[in-house]
Parts: sequence; C-alpha cells; structure tokens
Amino acid sequence: PVYTTTLTTDASAAGVITFTPEEGGSYRIIVSAADGSARSATFIWVSGRDYVSWRRSDSPRISLISDKVSYEPGETAEILIPSPFAGEQWAWVTVERGHLLRQEVIRLESNSAVYRLPITAEDAPNIFVSVLIVKGPDDADPLPDHRVGYIMLDVAPVQQELEVSITPPVPQAGPGDTVSFEVETRDSSGKPVSAALSLDVVDKAILTLMPRPEEGILEAFYGQRDLGVRTYSGLVILVNRLMKEQLQELEDQIFVLGLGGGGGGPVRWVGDGGLMTEAAMAPPSEKEGAEESPGKETVRERFADTAFWDAHIVTDETGRATVEVSLPDNLTTWVVRGVAATAQTQVGEGTVDFLVTKPLLVRPVAPRFFVVGDRVRLAALVSNNTGAEQDVAVALRATGLLLADPATQRVTVPDGGETQVTWWVTATDVPTVSLVFSAQAGEYGDAARPRLTTGPDGTLIVRRYSAPEVVGTGGQLVGEDSRTEVIALPPRYDGRQGTLSIRLDPSLAAGMTSALDYLEGFPYECIEQTVSRFLPNVVTYRALKQLGLSNPELEEKLPDLIADSLDRLYTHQNPDGGWGWWPDEDSNPYLTAYVLLGLVEAQEAGFAVRAAVIGQAENYLIEQLLPADDLDSYWKANRQAFILYALAEAGRNRLTSETGELFRRRDKLSLYGRALLAMTLSMTDPDDSRIATLLSDFQNEAILSATGAHWEEADYDWWAMNTDTRSTAIILDALARLDPDNALIPNAIRWLMVARQEGIWETTQENVWAILAFTDWMVVTGELRGEYEYEVGLNDALLTAGAVTPDNVAEPIELQVAVSDLLANVGNYLTIGRGPGPGRLYYTAHLRVYLPAAEVEPLNRGIIVTRQYYRPGETDAPLDGPLQVGDEVEVHLTLIAPHDLYYVVVEDPLPAGGEAINPELATTSLLEQGGVLTGGGGAKRWPVFYRWWWQWYSRSEMRDDRVVLFADYLPAGTYEYVYTFRATQPGEYNVIPTTAQEMYFPEVFGRGAGQSLVINP
Repeated sequence: PVYTTTLTTDASAAGVITFTPEEGGSYRIIVSAADGSARSATFIWVSGRDYVSWRRSDSPRISLISDKVSYEPGETAEILIPSPFAGEQWAWVTVERGHLLRQEVIRLESNSAVYRLPITAEDAPNIFVSVLIVKGPDDADPLPDHRVGYIMLDVAPVQQELEVSITPPVPQAGPGDTVSFEVETRDSSGKPVSAALSLDVVDKAILTLMPRPEEGILEAFYGQRDLGVRTYSGLVILVNRLMKEQLQELEDQIFVLGLGGGGGGPVRWVGDGGLMTEAAMAPPSEKEGAEESPGKETVRERFADTAFWDAHIVTDETGRATVEVSLPDNLTTWVVRGVAATAQTQVGEGTVDFLVTKPLLVRPVAPRFFVVGDRVRLAALVSNNTGAEQDVAVALRATGLLLADPATQRVTVPDGGETQVTWWVTATDVPTVSLVFSAQAGEYGDAARPRLTTGPDGTLIVRRYSAPEVVGTGGQLVGEDSRTEVIALPPRYDGRQGTLSIRLDPSLAAGMTSALDYLEGFPYECIEQTVSRFLPNVVTYRALKQLGLSNPELEEKLPDLIADSLDRLYTHQNPDGGWGWWPDEDSNPYLTAYVLLGLVEAQEAGFAVRAAVIGQAENYLIEQLLPADDLDSYWKANRQAFILYALAEAGRNRLTSETGELFRRRDKLSLYGRALLAMTLSMTDPDDSRIATLLSDFQNEAILSATGAHWEEADYDWWAMNTDTRSTAIILDALARLDPDNALIPNAIRWLMVARQEGIWETTQENVWAILAFTDWMVVTGELRGEYEYEVGLNDALLTAGAVTPDNVAEPIELQVAVSDLLANVGNYLTIGRGPGPGRLYYTAHLRVYLPAAEVEPLNRGIIVTRQYYRPGETDAPLDGPLQVGDEVEVHLTLIAPHDLYYVVVEDPLPAGGEAINPELATTSLLEQGGVLTGGGGAKRWPVFYRWWWQWYSRSEMRDDRVVLFADYLPAGTYEYVYTFRATQPGEYNVIPTTAQEMYFPEVFGRGAGQSLVINP
C-alpha cells in the first residue's frame, strides 16, 4: 500500500480521510471494518503533468473519466483523458448525439490531460464525448498508432421542464360536489407560460392496482438518446500494425466507435495533481344524478374510476387555467394530474391528492352477482368521523332477495371508529337484485349502492343454476293464409322459468333486428367480432338509404359504433398489414380479408377510413395469394376465394390470372367458396360465362325440405369459421346479386328464417352473412311494401292482432308467454293468420324450458371439460369442507379434445363469493399461485404471468363472474388450466358448471358438473 490510515465514523456512519498522491495513476482504495465484518473498495484516478503509467492494452480503446455523473446547463464537465502515449499528442474531440454537435482538435500536453467542456441546454438529455488520439512515428515506435475513448454525459433537461401545479379550492369535498381546480404552468425560471394541458382525475385505488408507467412526459420527450454516430479510422487496418498485433479478433481489428466505452462512479476534480473517481458510463439505451333514499341523504350510485379527463385545456399568458370537475359518488382519494406542453416543447406534469369523504359514511360489502338459491352474508361498514359517538340506524333496502335479519338495525359507532352490520339473504329467481345500504344518525347520513355492479342501473345480475333447452319452428305466409303449430312441454322442467317466444317479421328488415342487436352486444372483443359488430349495420344502413327509407336509431348510433371499431382495428393492425384473431397475434389471411371487407363497406357507406390501413391490408393479402399448384386442398382454395373476393370489393379486381386458375380448380372449392368466386368474377365482368357454370352447381346441390332450401358442405372449413347455415347465406347472397329470379331464393330465405333461435343464428359469422344476404335481396326486390292484417292465437285465446303497413313493415312483432301459462301433458295450439294484401309474413316460435337444477349433469358433445377445487399445494385430494374468508382456492380445469378443435372458448363461472386473482395487478404477488397451462404429451407448465405466450391459448380473461379462455386451435389431446381465486364473502354458493365450445361451431361443446361451496366468516 502507498498509504494506510484509520478513521472512526460519526453518528451518521460517515467518515472522511485526506490523501495527497505523490504521482499520477490509478489507485485502489480499500476500506475494512476493524473486526473484519465489512469491506468495500473503489478506484480513483490521479492526473498530473508527469507521465503516468496507465495500464496498457493492445486494444485501441481507452476509458474516459468524468468528474460527475450528471450535469446541468451552465456547468463545465471535466474529462480525464488517460492516454498511453508519452509526450505531447494531438486529439480530435467531438460531441455527438444523432449527429456531430461540435468538435475541436486539441493538444494533449501530458498523458493525463483534462478536457473541459461547457454544458449547454441543447445538450439535454445526454451527449456522447469522443476523443481520438493520433500518435505519429517516433523513436520508440516507427509505426503510427491511435487510441479512442467514448463517454456519455447525462444532462438534466432543466430548461425543457415545465412546473405544473394544481390547487384545489378546499382540502376536501363531498360526493357529487363540483370543484374548481386552479392550474398553473411555469418554466424552469418560475416565469408563467401558456401551455396546452391534459387534466385527469383518477381514483387512487385504481392506481394502486395498476400504476401509471414510471416514465413521465419529461422522460418520454427528453429521455436518454442513442449515439447514432459511427467513426472510423484508417489506422485500424494499417497492415504493419495488424502484423504487429498478431491478427487480433475481428472486432478489435475493425473497431467501430460508439460500440464500446468505459466508466465508473462519481468523481471530484481538484486541479493538476488532483483526485478523480471513476464515472459511470451507461451504455446507450435503446428506448423505444342520484336516487332519493328513505332518509335525508341521496343514494350514492354514480361511481367512476376516472372522474374527469380533458386533453384540450390551455393556460393563459399568466400560466393559469381553472378547471371545473363534477365529482362522482366515490368516497376516495382522487389523484388529480396535469400534463402540459408548450409550443417550444417544454413539458412537465404535476399531481395533487384530493380527498372526498363524509362525516358519517357507509361502505356496502356485497358480491358482484348472485346465483339463484345462494345464501349470502351482506354487510355494511359504517365509519364515524363526526367528532362524537353516534347512535346509527343502518338499513338495507333490497329487491330480489329474502332477508333473514331485520332490514334496519341500530348500532353505536365511536368517534373515529368503524362498525360492521350484517344481513343474511337468499337470492330468488329474478333477473337482477337491487341493493341500497344506508346509515342515519341525526343530521348525519349516507346511502349507497355497491361500488362494483354487473347489472343495469347499479343492480347485480342473478345467474340461474340450470340448463336451458330450446326448440323452435317457423315459416312464412304469402297471401291470405293461416298456420297452426303444436307446442308440447317436456315431461320434466322447471316451471318457475322459461318462455314461449313468438316473433312475426313483416319483412326481412324486421327479421334482422335481433341479429343486429346480438352482434352489437356480443360479449367478446376478438378482431372477427369487432368487424361483425359494425359490418352488417353498415350494409343495412346503406341498403335502407338506397331504398329511400330511414332508421333514426341506426343513424344515431352508427357513427360511434364505426368510430370505436375503426380505432380498435387501426390500433391492432400488425406491421405486415394483417390482423390476428386477437390483438398481438400473428396475422391470419382469412381474418385480414374479413377486416378489409368491413373497412371497404364502411368506406362505401360514407364513413372516413384511413387509406393507408386499407392499402397495407391489400398488400398483405396479395402476398398471401397462393400459386396455382399449391391450391391442393379445399381450405386453401376457399381461403384464396375469400381473399380474391375481399380484394375485388376493395377495387383490386384485376387479379384475373388468379381467379382464372381458381376457376379451373373449382372442384377443390366448397360450395360457399364457389359462391364467393362467382361474386368476384361478376365484379370484373358481369357477363362472364363462368358465373353461370358456378351458379348451376347450387341448383344441383340444393337440399329441399318442408322448411325450405339449404346447402350442406362435404367438409367443414374450420379455419374459415364456416357452417352449413353460413354457406347457405353466402350462396343466397350470390343468387340475390347474380340471379335474382332464381326459384331457390324464397325457399333459402324461409330456411334461414326458420334456422334462427329466438331471432338470431348460432354464430356471429352466420348472423353477419345472413344479414348481408337479406340486405342484398331487399335492395334487389324492394321488399318493404307489405300491407295486410294479422292475428296470433294460443289455445283459442287471442294473443295479438294488428295491421302491417309500409310505415311499420320493418318492425318485428314479439310476444312472450310464460311456461307456467302453457298446458302441461297436452299440446298447445299456436295459430298465426294473415289477411290478403302484398308482402310476406315470416314467423318463428321458440320454446325455452329449463331442467331442474338437480338434473344438470355433465354433457359431452365433442368436448369433455371438468373442474376440481384444491387448497394451494394440496392437490392430492380435492377441496372438502368449508372455506374461510381470505382463503385461496386452486382451480384445475381439464379439457379433453377427442378431435382437433378450432376457435375454442372455455367459460368457468366463479362462485359469487369468490374473486379470481389477477396476476397483472400490482397488488398481486408473483409468488401467488396463478394460471398454469399444460398440454398433452407432457407440455411445459407455465406460471400465470407467462400464460399469454403459451403455444395453444390465445387469450385469458378474468371477469366479474367467470374466467374465460380462448384458443384458436387445439389438436386432439388433454389440456389443463390452473388459476386461483380468493374467498371474499361469507355464504353458501351454487357454482355454475364449466362449459367449453367451438365459438363458430356451437354444436361441438361440453359441460361439466355444478357444485356448491361454503365460505365461513
């Protein structure tokens, strides 16, 4: 050692030593505790005018050392240049970031020279300093040589930062109050500046579950930048030097500046002979209104996660703006955040917490839903912040529940304390439950609905623990006629629920209303269903305009529906121009063609669609077209037909070679594929003789029956989501467009109308294509001209009578009869009649009955699905016995696929007293047991936070009342999914069976067994 000393740390555990080096160089400082219990070390560098023997290396790199880790504008950075060359040398110093910012050539008077660099505001957020030292031939070495060093300096974006302050008018407010927040924006010197501002008010509890990204707007705009500059030196490839260095590794022979560097910790420069510590050189980053309660208080029911957001606020020249916020009914701490930017790209943000509370408040404790028969302990937490003890009347007003305890109970709540009041209730057979909890103590009071609800208007939905069975019939009346249908109830059914639904459609337009509503309200948000939600609405809207008719409701809702759908499609278009079934999945040619069709139809209806999005989709699809020799299977040929059809609808109908080759291989096409090809050919040449050839196949392949005409495919085209109903709709569309006088059309329409169940077809694809076909038929025929009288009777009783006119021809007539009002053990006679006059009357009748809960057994129709509950880590035996609130349960779902499955959805209902643990929330520990997927053949088990990347499951959703899994393809085998739920509410619960089905082939499904679960307080 060149120096040894001892020191004693002070009360703050710090100590100081002073050491004056006698010569320059690198020194290692080692500090050890006297008892040997701790040890630490660091390096320092000492510069001077004399030659310093730095550690030598054959590498041309040197490590530059800065005196600080970060700088502010106006400071001067001091950088030690440890040159290995003796004597004076020349160096080229450059400051870089994206390009050359400034440069100079300097003379190094020693091999430990210090370069001083003034830091400017333009250097923020970081700069790179490069030093290239060139040594000429000398007596010691006849060959020229060089060394290069790089260091990154962080520069605080002080002058680019805005100060955003938000001041509430009062320390706290009450629910429903209107509060005016004062916002100020100032620059780094404190001077007021005008700025554009976004202000949001978010519940702090939400930010606890899902925090905002750590990167704020300042870091987003002025975060660390990459180097972006490369410097080369011819000396690197000097032949004699290469020989001398014995052909070092390629990366050392051809050294590209910017790919290396050195650094260390913070430094202090004291002058010549002074002291430096190593500066850290971070590598360049690669960032890329309320209801009245019985008491004095209004009911709190308008809850929101985000109370306010406005991105178009501007502070004036004094830097001020006033923002008025109408608070919802949450009792919480709101986080008010302002994010601002000026025209000069000064940016900043500020937040303030704002409390909303009441002197006396009630917090409902309830599940988010019920199942019929559930026995649940509801609770109200009453908090007293009045400043004195209070005698409180706590009440529960409930509809749809049977209360076992008094609705109103009195409790004493100490000042600053909280008391829980409970009620045992039983869920009855109703659609929804309404709950209002209230607390009243003299002048103080509060009333609220549960914060998290699942039904309309703040209600809680009630699920039924039963299995519906639906049977139906239908037909059409042309001219004066009547029809009688016999309705018979099954031997066993639940008489408390079930209906006979009768629907009369005076036109196809009326017949489409339920299907349109179904598509809009479909519960899942995959890409296919995003398009299916708006495509038929757009086509119907355009058709009604062509027919000179108006639909005010459709015209009002369509712009928002289209805008939301387009935004989603824009966001999730892949870089290659395509879309997958779910966002972030690989592009699927068939789904991309379907999206393109939807975009084009929206554009044709007059809605603005981004041309670049359409163009990228077209280019992707053209690349997916197969050579003729590869069209060796029906599914490839069908996909080719659909791509060509979508491109033709988009105006790319000059792909005559591809359509010609496909026609020559039409024997590979399914029937619906031939229909698509016929429509594609017609868009190029309506008189093309090949169209008649394709249409003749439909005449020969039609299946005629008492319910009409339809077509059945020889093979299921699983990837195309195709069914016989969908094929029939597509063929009908082709006939309506290309051969509107074909005698099969009325029969195909009749078959499709009868094929509905309660006004809708079985899948989204069936609904979309049936609506498209009906719409095209209406445009061709101008069908909306009905004018006649009608009546409906049941068992000699008149249910309804009326008249169809051109004013109401597009409106359906819907009737419902409760199962309890039907005759048991004998037939019920339903009679539909109509008088003379133009137009058709389509009718359907569907009987929906429910099996008693005790008879709901597991069912296997192509899929076997089971569910088992276990305590975590105890998978040797299923759960047996009650749970306690707070317990966790490991759920094992097993799915057996005897055959390959396509577009599978698995739904596992939760008990109403349990909540699935979502691993994506910040409050969930990754150590908790979460979702695990396994597949046949010993597939790897993945923890829940990796489940999105497992090779089979496309998506997993944790909803209020169920866990849902999606898989676009499952080869035959056995699969398991494991997740965890936590018991949250005491009670005795019925758990609805797990189900699995192919989304576009619902006849392939499976149902597990139901079970019961007890949760103790």
